[in-house]
Amino acid sequence: MAEDLARRTLPHNEDAEKAVLGAILLNSASYDVASEYVSPSDFYHTGHQRLFENIVAYSEARTLKTLDLVSIIDFLKSRGQLAECGGVAYISSLTDFVSTTASVEVHAKIIHSLALRRRFIQLATEFSIAGYDESQEIIKLLDDSEQRLSALSQGSGNDSSDNSVGEFVTKALVNLRERMSGAPSGNLNTGFTDLDKMTDGGFHPTDFIIIAARPSIGKTAFAISIMQSMIVKPYNYTVAFFSLEMSGVQVSQRLLASLSGIPLKMIRNAAFANQKDRRFNQIIRAASTLYESKLYIIDKPNMKLSEIRTTSRRLKREQGVQAIFIDYIGLIDAEMPATSKKFEQVTEISKALKSLARELEIPVVVLCQVTRDAEGDKNEPQLNNLRDSGAIEQDADMVMFLHRSRKKDEDKFIKDLKGEVSLQPTKVIIAKQRNGETGEFLVGFRPTSASFETPAPYQEGQGPSSSPS
Repeated sequence: MAEDLARRTLPHNEDAEKAVLGAILLNSASYDVASEYVSPSDFYHTGHQRLFENIVAYSEARTLKTLDLVSIIDFLKSRGQLAECGGVAYISSLTDFVSTTASVEVHAKIIHSLALRRRFIQLATEFSIAGYDESQEIIKLLDDSEQRLSALSQGSGNDSSDNSVGEFVTKALVNLRERMSGAPSGNLNTGFTDLDKMTDGGFHPTDFIIIAARPSIGKTAFAISIMQSMIVKPYNYTVAFFSLEMSGVQVSQRLLASLSGIPLKMIRNAAFANQKDRRFNQIIRAASTLYESKLYIIDKPNMKLSEIRTTSRRLKREQGVQAIFIDYIGLIDAEMPATSKKFEQVTEISKALKSLARELEIPVVVLCQVTRDAEGDKNEPQLNNLRDSGAIEQDADMVMFLHRSRKKDEDKFIKDLKGEVSLQPTKVIIAKQRNGETGEFLVGFRPTSASFETPAPYQEGQGPSSSPS
């Protein structure tokens, strides 16, 4: 069977190729139509590829000259490529295959479709050969294969319309009208009112978002608190959490503590009298809420970048995941040579995760540490404090820092929404937002449950402050 396939001629349509080229030589307007659908590499015959390449070059170079048979032949002679394209007699005969130039769009689509089939066959052959090469890691092969197939799929449509501003303006107006009529924005609410307000409705699809802080300030707790708000009512979003630092059980314990209001220490130590204990029943109710949620925890330390991308694509495809959280960027294996410097590895990871957010059209939220320059209680972290690579700052659509004093001064605790003085004030600094404002606002850290929440209304006019990005 494999030998039979190898002997078969690759899919192509010679008559369609001749008809498109002939139509262009008869009517220059046909070039504008055909070029929307085909490129030189879409043609199967080498002579046709070369001829279309020269037609493209002529069209870009010409001023007031007419695109026709005589001018193209003259252009080919001047470049010494007339013979490569078949010669005068062959090129002149191409117009004989045209019944009407009105069919050029149909024929161009046929050529492009068959070109995609040939590329698919080529990829399948390469995948098959690579599959027998046991020196290559299978997860890396799967990731590369998915990426190349995705690129092929994205190139299957009308590329020029994708680049037309009119297409995007139309989409923007449709979205605007839908929003005006009450349709959802497509953004994901975070559960923190001030954060949603400053980001114009929450996390946006395709955004690469960084949450950064010094160790022990609570970047994981903040991410889990946002995630918890997303997966329960009223939002019920589908979320994936790549936990490279904590175990899945530890993440679940934090979620149970936050949802139930029972101290995390009690849950870890199982400090309940018996199963009839009121507080234990609160844990059971919280567990029931989590059972009904659509949260997927990938509990694997030192995951490879290719594994994260492959798993993310699968979760998007099979489960409809709407947001991804990764804890944290410094623990991802970039799969680069051992001699590679750390900043080179983080740069590769950052670019790949930004690309993943664009590819899946969902927000990708990644945790990151800051350098020791931001260690002091008075030194608020800045963009240049992002650890290991300036590429993170460059690639990120939004960067948030958490900042508070390390000293646990209970005199400075603030009230929660129930009026209890139980929260450590923590500043959230939006240091970068590509499509919005920068600024800061206050959240409250509850030490007993290792979670964040919105505090009671600010005193002395302390509310969200912002400045243009």
